[in-house]
Amino acid sequence: MKLLKFAGYYLLGLIGILVISTAPALFRERSYFNVSAFVSEFQTLLNQIIQPSEWVYLFKGSPEPLLPYLWEPYQYSMTIFFVGIILGFVLAFVLAIGTAFLPKWARVIVGRVLNVLEAVPDLLLAFCLQLFIVWLYKQTNVLFFQFASIGQEKVYVLPIIAIAVLPMVTMYKIILMLIDEEMTTSYVQMAKSKGMEKFFILNVHVLRNIVKSVFYHSKVILWGSLSSLLIIEYIFNMNGITTAFQQDPRPIVTSVILFMLFTPFFLLYQGTESFIFKDNKVAEETQMKMNSFIGSSAAKPGGKWGKHILSELGAHFKNVKFSAGFLVIFGMLAVSVIYTLTADPLVDKFFHIKNEEGRLVSAAPHSPEYVFLGTDELGYSIFDQLIVGAKYTILFALAIAFLRMIIGFVLAIPFAFFLPEKIQRGVEKFVDGMHYLPMTIIALLLLSPVLTMPPGGFTTTETERVLFQGVILTLLAVPLIITLFGNEMKLIMQEEYVVSTKVLGGSSLHLLWKHLLPHLSSRMGVVFGQQFIQTLLIFIHLGVFNIFFGGTKVSYDPMMPDPPQSTTYEWSGLIGSSKDSLMTGRWWFIIPALVCFMILILAMQLVIQGIKEVQHKRVGVPIEGFNWWKRLFTKKEKERYTPSNPSKEAFVFMNSDHIKQKS
Repeated sequence: MKLLKFAGYYLLGLIGILVISTAPALFRERSYFNVSAFVSEFQTLLNQIIQPSEWVYLFKGSPEPLLPYLWEPYQYSMTIFFVGIILGFVLAFVLAIGTAFLPKWARVIVGRVLNVLEAVPDLLLAFCLQLFIVWLYKQTNVLFFQFASIGQEKVYVLPIIAIAVLPMVTMYKIILMLIDEEMTTSYVQMAKSKGMEKFFILNVHVLRNIVKSVFYHSKVILWGSLSSLLIIEYIFNMNGITTAFQQDPRPIVTSVILFMLFTPFFLLYQGTESFIFKDNKVAEETQMKMNSFIGSSAAKPGGKWGKHILSELGAHFKNVKFSAGFLVIFGMLAVSVIYTLTADPLVDKFFHIKNEEGRLVSAAPHSPEYVFLGTDELGYSIFDQLIVGAKYTILFALAIAFLRMIIGFVLAIPFAFFLPEKIQRGVEKFVDGMHYLPMTIIALLLLSPVLTMPPGGFTTTETERVLFQGVILTLLAVPLIITLFGNEMKLIMQEEYVVSTKVLGGSSLHLLWKHLLPHLSSRMGVVFGQQFIQTLLIFIHLGVFNIFFGGTKVSYDPMMPDPPQSTTYEWSGLIGSSKDSLMTGRWWFIIPALVCFMILILAMQLVIQGIKEVQHKRVGVPIEGFNWWKRLFTKKEKERYTPSNPSKEAFVFMNSDHIKQKS
């Protein structure tokens, strides 16, 4: 029976991949939802799949057998990806366990170093690794590692390191958060009272109980890393499987490549769920056969929702980390909005710069020696573009991450509580196909027909393009967030205190408000941070392929075409149009934008860390912080109370002779 379910889930995943492969037909011919074109494309794809003679890959117009042609780049890409992911997860596990035994100040240092690593975009990380190897070669005349593939040569070490960094940091944070929460449970306190060592408690009890949450979170991490694989292959000039999407983007090729990506991950994850996690009966018993959804005590007394929201905001703003991160993000946004409303022109242009004597000293592009932060190839100020584009980058990254979270959480409630288990499983396996498809590829296929300016100019407004891109980037992640939160809710519903609340007649809304939300809030904060960072990375990835937020101006001049330009001046447009600048020595094209991205990511990390600390404090998780500034206002040594030796008269013994004499 399990094997039949396993095969059925695999078939659902393949159907999902077929739908995704033909989805670009919905947006062709300047249409936003061309159902007839999609149906026609889907039928054509089915006919090609059942005819092996149609399984060909068009390499520079020449047909090649599809599977033999794809096998070598597939094997190369999967080697890089699996080794990088395994390395990242192993390092995250070792760091998380080791950090649990470190003193408070050491934990803070490790966390801050990893926060900086998480803030470095994969594009910049790959560039830095290449430049570091080149610098070592110049210093020692020894080439330690190959930094790019040339011809038939293959590069391994540097791409593996670049792939491993972001999964390592994200998984480390999740494992450490789950360990901190688990260490507050009653059975851990009882184990400590019996004298068990912390190492024994962690390895025998805690790790066993957090493995499922780690397993479910790893899907989202792996999904984000697949998008990074595309950029890593581009930067290191790798002839991997993801480059095949660009060379031959036909649905038959796309679907076969996705089948090849989907199969090993499906075997790993679905095989683990079906044949290793054997508590399905327990899950069915606690499966949200809920009491009435709204009970008499579910709502806040008096309906004082406004007062409650204000108190929530006040509690978070009292946290130093939350306030600092919020002020940085709000400050960048406010400066951008004020500048946009007051500046004229928005972006200054410096084509020729002359000295006091009237002699030409610089022509576009100008270095920072002549213009603050320099200019691009057309003479437009980099500094002005950064200020103008900040509002688009920040607002829409926040909006997309927030909408993903809200829609995913709201839909996860009926998904986890009210849908029968068979339907839940079917939805999960249909969605699983998206876990193993790089979001950059999906976004590139869906957005390029709308955001790339055709030869006759745009036929859509900038507002329409922005809304379209926002909807697409939001909906791509919503199914994954639904299944993630749904699985987390089901795990929490198995806790004893939740079962007791159900037995006592607590309503579903009461359970959500009093039990699920306090425990899910910190995890929602982590996932929100992941989604915000992934949205920024998607902006960068699309920018590398000249797909800019709001639209890409393309010059069709056959003689001297201008480079692609962003219509909104958002930051990923600067990065995408200047992706080769580090190799040409014009570092000012891209470094300021990357630094702004890093500052934004670091500020969001502070916000998320503040949310975690507030929520952890509410559920009883001890908060450790290295508050060195507080030591400036406290005494180094506190006066100790030294008790005096008591006299015999100070003691009174029951049933003693002293008591008898008094009586």
